[in-house]
Amino acid sequence: MLDTILTGSERNSLTDQIKDAELQVLERQRMVIVRVDTLIHKIQQQLTAPASLLLAGGIGFVLGELTKSKSFGPHRADEEPGVAATTDITKILMNALNQLATINALYTTFRASMKQTET
Repeated sequence: MLDTILTGSERNSLTDQIKDAELQVLERQRMVIVRVDTLIHKIQQQLTAPASLLLAGGIGFVLGELTKSKSFGPHRADEEPGVAATTDITKILMNALNQLATINALYTTFRASMKQTET
């Protein structure tokens, strides 16, 4: 039982350890805030880069063109209207996905070539 009673020097040591741990926690919190601010700044730079804005505009244009109202011809009499509409939407969405994949490949290639010219 005498072993569990802390002497004055052990109390100071424990108090110092607690203060050190608190300082470490505060320092790590400060570093997290600094890193978050840096990350937000870099993301904003990437999103407002001309290449990113061009890509977003291109994707918007392609999606707008693909989803334009088209005048569809008369369907066969034996075909249900819901089935034809679903098939048309599926084709449109597949075309959109293929276009986005192509745009992504072009964008990736463009970014890689820009990085090579910078160095």
